[in-house]
Amino acid sequence: MPVNTRALQLNLEGLLKLLGGSADDRLKFWEKIKGITTPREAVLVNAQLTSLAATVKQVTADAKALQGVAKKV
Repeated sequence: MPVNTRALQLNLEGLLKLLGGSADDRLKFWEKIKGITTPREAVLVNAQLTSLAATVKQVTADAKALQGVAKKV
């Protein structure tokens, strides 16, 4: 049986509305549902992904520069 993602989304929205509380409370609840235990872990993962993206961008630029030099040689 295929998963009905729209029904799942509506059920989750309903749960969050029933939860009430502050935005932080709802964020903590959502992260627990997703399997992230604390909001801080999400911040750390995002920081690592940002750093990794910057590294990939630099490596790409270096590879293009190296390619340009190799063509001249």
